Formats: sequence, structure tokens, C-alpha cells
Amino acid sequence: MRWTKRLKWIRISKIVIPIALAISLVFAGFTVYAHKAEYFVLRIANDDGVNLALTMNRDLSGQTSRLRVPVNGGYEDATWIPDPDSVYIPNRYNRNLPNDIAKYDGEHSIYETRGRYSFYSFSFWLVNNSSRAVDVDMRVNIDSVVIKDKESDIHIDDAVRFMLIEHEPLLSDNTYVIYKKAEKNEENERYLNSNIEYGTHNTVSFASDICVVNREGDLGYRNLAAGDTIRFTVVMWLEGWDPECIDQIIGESLKMSIDFTGH
Repeated sequence: MRWTKRLKWIRISKIVIPIALAISLVFAGFTVYAHKAEYFVLRIANDDGVNLALTMNRDLSGQTSRLRVPVNGGYEDATWIPDPDSVYIPNRYNRNLPNDIAKYDGEHSIYETRGRYSFYSFSFWLVNNSSRAVDVDMRVNIDSVVIKDKESDIHIDDAVRFMLIEHEPLLSDNTYVIYKKAEKNEENERYLNSNIEYGTHNTVSFASDICVVNREGDLGYRNLAAGDTIRFTVVMWLEGWDPECIDQIIGESLKMSIDFTGH
């Protein structure tokens, strides 16, 4: 009887173990793939006589012309809406950001679950160490999109959301801006009504396919006084409520950066 049970277990294990190994390799692959980006990079380019710097420290120590913020990898889809009662959201997506997230310092990825994250977020300061007021241009770039299915017209940049918060307001102050790629068609626009999701005045389309935010020239930061600072908070997530957030984008990656230029 014991040998019969043992033989039965051996037969089952020959099937179960390879399947379990295959599953573990798939998840390991996703983890490694998510870590390929490694850093979100912020850069400063100064004209002659201009001295801008970046830091993630409240006391403005550790200033540099190049910041590299670690990317933890393994991000799940999520959603954020200012008023959870304004529209029905399934529980798996209902992970609201803290109202005071713009007051957090440094790196602050939110809601780690099962070793994966729902949001990627960090805060930093732009510092004008020049002896005069300067004009500052800013660009948030999409440096590369690594796609899995070249035949698909839906990729990770269709589902990503980028929130930019200046200074330290509460989210309830409605001073944030959320950027998303323009919808491909009217049917999706009706399904994901931006006016319901975030509010008309808070949602802006990407500047282009390779630029999320373009604040250059008259749109830039004018006359930043000597010694003044601007605090920024960046929040990114994959919008699970978006019809573009589909299984086909699993395993894709997005590399982004921010460039500041002082004049």
C-alpha cells in the first residue's frame, strides 16, 4: 500500500514540479525585467552664469546636477481618484494616495503588497544657487519603451499615469496635474471619462509620444530668484481602470527622465 501511494506521488510530482518550476521562472523573469530600468534620472544643464542644482534632502544638502532615484520594480496596476465615492471602483484598484503625499521626503513608493508596488513616487528640490534670478525650462521625457508584442497597438505608455505636484499642498487642494497619453479613439474616451476620473482641470495629455511634460519658453519657470527653491513630487502608476491596461503589456518597461535647463 505504501509503495502504491509512493508511485502515485512520483507520477504526480513529474507533472506538478515542472509546472511549478515554469511558473517560478516566469515570475522571476518579470522581477528581473522590472529592475532593468534601475533608476529614474533627473539632470541639470546650466548656461553660463547659472548654477541650478537638485537634491532630495529637506536641508538642501547633497546637491548635484544629476539625481538617480532607484526604481524598485515589480509594479502592479492601481488607480487614484480624489473622491472614491464619485465613481464605482473595484476593490483591487481602490488604493488611494495619502492626502499629504507631497509632504513626504525622498523616495516614498506607496502600498507595497506581495513584494510589488502600486505607485512609484519621490520628492526633490530644484535649487537656484546663482547670483541672479534665472529662467528654468523643464522636460519630462519618455526615453524608451520596451515592448513585448510589436503587432499590438497598445503598450505600457498607454496605461501609465504621471502626476506632478509643485510645493507641498494636500491633494485635496487640487493643485496637482496628472498626465496621460491621448486616447486612441472615441470609444475608449467614453469608457474612461477623464472628467469623472480626475477632474477636467487636473488631467492633461502628454506633450508628445516622447515627452510627457514640456515647460519650455513661456511655459517654463520664469524669474526664479537667487537662493529660491521649487519642490516637486512625482507619482507614477499603471492605471488599472484604463481599458489600455491589459495583459499584453505585462513584461513591458518604460524609461523616463527629467531635464532642467537654466538660462
